[in-house]
Amino acid sequence: MHKYLMTSVCLSAMWISTASAQDAGARNAAASSEQSSQSDEQAADTASSPPPSAGIHDIIVTASRRAENVQKAALSIQALSSEVLARANVARPEDLTAIAPGVQIGSAGPTAQVYVRGVGSFGTNVFAESPVAFNLDGVYISRGWATRGMFFDLDRVEVLKGPQGTLYGRNASGGAINVITAKPQLGHYGGFVELQGGNYDLVQATAAANIPIGDKVAIRASGQIISRNGYLSDGYDDDKTESARLQVLWEPTPDFTLRVSGNYQHAHGKGVGGGVLTKPSSGKKFYGATDNPLVEGILRAQPGLGPLNVVPQKDGFFDVSVRSLAAEANWNLGFATLTLLPAYRHSTQEGLQYSPGFSVRNNEDNRQSSLEARLGNDTGSLKWVIGGYYFDEKTKNRNRDPILEILQGVNAQITTRQRVDTRSYAAFGQATYSVSDRVRLTGGIRYTYERKTDDETLVTYTLPNRTPPPLCNVGAFTPVTVALPLFCQLTLPLKTRLSFNSVTWKGGIEYDAGPQSMAFATVSTGFKSGGFFAAAPPNTYRPEKLTAYEAGIKNRFLDNRLQVNLEAFYWNYKDHQESFIGPTSIPGIYAFLTTNAGRAKSYGADADIIFHPTASDELSLKVQYNKSKYDTFSFQNLTAVFGPPVTGCAVGPLQNGNQTVDCSGKSLVRAPLWSGTAGYNHTFDLGESGSVTAGVDVQFASSAFLSVDFLDAGRQKSYAVGNFDLTYRTRDRFSVSAFMRNIWNEQVYSQAFRSPYVSPANPLADPDGLILATTRPPRTYGVRLRADF
Repeated sequence: MHKYLMTSVCLSAMWISTASAQDAGARNAAASSEQSSQSDEQAADTASSPPPSAGIHDIIVTASRRAENVQKAALSIQALSSEVLARANVARPEDLTAIAPGVQIGSAGPTAQVYVRGVGSFGTNVFAESPVAFNLDGVYISRGWATRGMFFDLDRVEVLKGPQGTLYGRNASGGAINVITAKPQLGHYGGFVELQGGNYDLVQATAAANIPIGDKVAIRASGQIISRNGYLSDGYDDDKTESARLQVLWEPTPDFTLRVSGNYQHAHGKGVGGGVLTKPSSGKKFYGATDNPLVEGILRAQPGLGPLNVVPQKDGFFDVSVRSLAAEANWNLGFATLTLLPAYRHSTQEGLQYSPGFSVRNNEDNRQSSLEARLGNDTGSLKWVIGGYYFDEKTKNRNRDPILEILQGVNAQITTRQRVDTRSYAAFGQATYSVSDRVRLTGGIRYTYERKTDDETLVTYTLPNRTPPPLCNVGAFTPVTVALPLFCQLTLPLKTRLSFNSVTWKGGIEYDAGPQSMAFATVSTGFKSGGFFAAAPPNTYRPEKLTAYEAGIKNRFLDNRLQVNLEAFYWNYKDHQESFIGPTSIPGIYAFLTTNAGRAKSYGADADIIFHPTASDELSLKVQYNKSKYDTFSFQNLTAVFGPPVTGCAVGPLQNGNQTVDCSGKSLVRAPLWSGTAGYNHTFDLGESGSVTAGVDVQFASSAFLSVDFLDAGRQKSYAVGNFDLTYRTRDRFSVSAFMRNIWNEQVYSQAFRSPYVSPANPLADPDGLILATTRPPRTYGVRLRADF
């Protein structure tokens, strides 16, 4: 079915008759005049089109659930326009790392691991939830792997740093990433077709069409197809994506609008694979683990475990499909506007991926439904919004196959049957009151109640630890096993129910220091619920909470040609959740655990500077300084099974087979002290022939640890990645671009994992053991053609 939908989208875009640039401008102006009757989201989309001027273009955002200039938004936000996204070729979540300082997004299988200022989640299984909320047109997306295939035909992306615990649905303690699509426009024929080709056999096609039906209905159809070979030498880290979106806007009266959207996303291929060795002896960059003989050599050379260790293979794959339906209704009641956002998403994930020393097979079926209702008014001296939120998610195994199968050589875990249900309710309100023409006060509060249930059958296979077989200390001997010689089987039926409730709040003050200067200060709190991990009880962890203090000033100078935005922040974390492999309550059995690390803090400053010395030149600099530290963070290492811990943290004495690993004082993972971007663009006016724009930018960061092992081999060193693009535009509707990204072919690691089955006793391994990492893209180049209707 999706093939027909994709074909219809592309044919629609090519079928539309073209309109002149003057007519398009007139229709856009007419659409803007009707802006007051559109929703905040639609108003923002219309207003974000840059006006022709020598100054800095305004971007309208809806992060506070109302349309406002990003320069007037009293929060830490970076708005990435459609032009910025296109130049960076943002096609997947990880691509945002290159243009959003303070944001680190890595890959673990198909799951995007999002970290903002060191706040994120390393977990990737069915229990894992990120503290940075992904939202598509206001709808929260719970699964990190379900965000693939939605970055096309966008109006903008809003990156919110810090807790959004008042206005956002779930798990936004570290921030939120709002993906805002281009919306249908009444009375306007338009669209575009874009083709892109490049190295690694990249072929990318994107198309969109806006079709009015009468003067009260408009349809926008869009789609994208991507085919690219893998960045790694063994073919892993490829991209095969087909996506489509259909939106219908109905405005029967000036006081009522209804937009219905349907999305289809299909991402598949080999996936990220086993990654690359972080200390490759050959010196080869982007040398896949299955091509590198040293990886298998290290695993096989481990004393006592070598024959059992799982070696990465070339049969890895992933297949993610998402089908969703959502609506947004806005009804102007006079005293306020009522907004309803119902949504339903059905997502499936199947795949096989490798980590150092073991393999992971997923088979997940996820269904989520949500409803948000808001009543608000943003006129006069009081701007307010109140509302309620409902979220229901059900995850289970597909086709009665195991939902999760982990082979670890000396151990295997199979979740043969599982159902995880999450239900969340919330009530919220926020108001901004103008004390005077210059001073405004903001207050907000949210109450959240959340209930989680886990009903599963967990089967663990281990080595017989008594001789002769068939005796087993734990479990029963069985001649039928998933992997030789794991003959001891332990079956655990688990049924657990948890509930949490929390009150989060926000308070702030804004002050207009000048016509184009606004200062603000806020205090806000965030909450991410606790949950389970797949092991015998106790197998739960507590919620994590964040209190953030922020102050900043946003300025425009020199007739709107210089923008200087400065912000300082201090974040205080309690019960920070961390995931790693560790011992369970059953002696000799270990699993991927999530625990509460304790307290952590992060403080620093952001600077965002844009300068237009002339109408043809733009210079930009975005820099973040982030000093972070775990105040308390310790966990147990099962030395009797694993051997002494391989870690950069302090290690305690051996007690009952365990040793305490204390990482207090270490920086948060994936939180570089410095990060930022710098760029310069110049436009050459060719008169009636059009224009040429040349741009160069650099994205940089200081070193940062990528995992809680805190080992040198798992640390990303400081780096700088350079990019260049050259675009020719005609005076009407055509453009052609040539680009090169990562000019110096830097290998930048985005996620790392250490094998627990490789010790310093291994004769081939580095003293830090075996660490494999996923990477950001190597040097890429290509050409992009675009025709606008």
